[in-house]
Amino acid sequence: MIKHIYLIRHGETVFNSEGKIQGGGLDSPLTENGVNQAKLLSEYLKLNSFEVDLIFSSPIERALQTARIVTSHLGKEIHLDPSLKEINCGEYEGRLIESIEKEKLRKLRIDPFEKYPSGECLDDVKRRAETFIKKLKDRKEESVLIFSHGNFLRAFASAATGSSAGLAMRIYLENTGFSYLFKSGDFFRIFLWNSTSHISPLPRKLQI
Repeated sequence: MIKHIYLIRHGETVFNSEGKIQGGGLDSPLTENGVNQAKLLSEYLKLNSFEVDLIFSSPIERALQTARIVTSHLGKEIHLDPSLKEINCGEYEGRLIESIEKEKLRKLRIDPFEKYPSGECLDDVKRRAETFIKKLKDRKEESVLIFSHGNFLRAFASAATGSSAGLAMRIYLENTGFSYLFKSGDFFRIFLWNSTSHISPLPRKLQI
C-alpha cells in the first residue's frame, strides 16, 4: 500500500517563459533553464540518497522529459498515465495570459468550478486525481514519485488530503517544485510543499 507520495512539477518551458497558457492539449518544450532545473533536482535527490519504489509521469513531453532527467540515476521504469495530464485549457491553449479577459482570468484563479472555454475546471482535474489515487490503493509498493503539472498537482493535493478543490486555488507550485505527502489514517497529509532548495535556498518573490 502506498504510504509516501512525492510530487514534482515539470521544469520551465518555452510557454512558461513567454507567459502563454499551456494545458493538457498543447505541449511546449523545456527551456535551457528548465533542463538545468531538472538536473539540479536530480543532483539534489542523489546527494540526499533519495529512493522510491514506483515512478509515474504525465505522458505530456514536458513532464516526461523532466522525469527522465530527474530520475536518470535511479534506473527505474517510468510509468505513463493519461490521468496525470494538465488541465485542459480548451480555447485558451497557447494564448498569452495577458490576452485573456481580466474578469474571466480572475474567476479561473479563484473558482474551482469555473471552466476554460471548451475545457476543464479545477474540480474536473481533482476528480481525475481521485481516480488515480484509487489506482494506487491496489499497489504493493510503499512509495511513489509523480511527475505532472501545476494545476494537476495542486488538485491532486486537495484530493489526497480529502480537502475541497478550493485548497488547490490557495497553494502555489513552481517549476520542479518538490512536495511530499504521507499516509495518515484515511487520507494523506502534506509534510513538504513546493521545495525549491535545489535551485535556491530561499523562495523567490513572485510577480503575480
